[in-house]
Amino acid sequence: MTNHNYALIMAGGQGTRFWPYSTPERPKQFLSIAGETPLITRTFQRLNQFIPEEHIFVVAEESYRQRVLETVPGFLSKNYIAEPVPRNTAPCLILANIVLSRHDPDGRVLVVPADHHIMDEDTFASQMRDALEFADRKVIVTAGILPDQPHTGYGYIRYDRERAETVGGTEFFPVREFVEKPDAKTAAGYLSQGGYCWNSGMFAYKLAHFREFLDQYAPYYGGRYAALASASPAEVAGIFAEIRPLSIDYALMEKVREVYMLPAAFDWNDVGAWPSVYDLGRKDARGNVADENHVMIDADNCLVFSTDSVPVAVIGLDDVAVIRTPRGLLVGRMDRMQQVKDVVQQLKAPGKGSEKVDSHADTD
Repeated sequence: MTNHNYALIMAGGQGTRFWPYSTPERPKQFLSIAGETPLITRTFQRLNQFIPEEHIFVVAEESYRQRVLETVPGFLSKNYIAEPVPRNTAPCLILANIVLSRHDPDGRVLVVPADHHIMDEDTFASQMRDALEFADRKVIVTAGILPDQPHTGYGYIRYDRERAETVGGTEFFPVREFVEKPDAKTAAGYLSQGGYCWNSGMFAYKLAHFREFLDQYAPYYGGRYAALASASPAEVAGIFAEIRPLSIDYALMEKVREVYMLPAAFDWNDVGAWPSVYDLGRKDARGNVADENHVMIDADNCLVFSTDSVPVAVIGLDDVAVIRTPRGLLVGRMDRMQQVKDVVQQLKAPGKGSEKVDSHADTD
């Protein structure tokens, strides 16, 4: 029986929230941030447990091709889909869908970011197999993460808890709406009310249905799909560069009525900023995450991360991150680490190290 299941790893982000460790040339997906294995390597290995390597593709800009080949053992070079320029996830997935459809018009694809951290890989594999089977019907499936706190850094999915459908051992619920990142009070209300999950950014759908959904719900992008699909190789770059950059959530997911969500039964961390490294790290008796060569005196719930053996000392501080690399030193409160992107922006200013910050470094 022909295997029509594919996986697509989106690997084009610049990881600016991980300055000064992540760089435009080697962003966080290629780094060993959560454990000893680079995030994209672990993502490929996780997918390869239930999808053959010849069916696993990576989409990112051309400049990352060699980095992917060096970082991901077993990845096939011919499965690299090069974006002519970064244009966000809607154009990215259009280009990938065209390539995959030419490979297998009857294919179903699981789309995942390159930089998520998942420990329970057996449960992940089981639920994603079910998602690909469920996606054989005309739907888009997304994975929702059951919230354990009123997080304001994630988008939320509101789903209909009364209308579950089951495939294998996984339940799928109709999605009522996608909700933007809320304030703390609104997020707390979502948790107390129930029926909300965090948006993980993972999707499963049939390739042919994706194009039909674009034509129906996002005609501008459906038109760009048609133009790219009929273009000669020499024309693709120019057409792609002119597409409006927009995330797939805004361009399509928030409009499609045929969206179902599976509540993830596996652990998940999007490794979105330095606090994720703290959450995933081994903590001492006072809640600090730091290697043995660093010194922590009267410090609680702090993170120390350094790329060399030079000791770092923290005295009398709580909930602080200290990040030291050859590119810079970052010190800040843990709850302010999302502002690292602002640091990158300011470093572009004349006289503030702008020569060391890539012009694309503001793209996650």
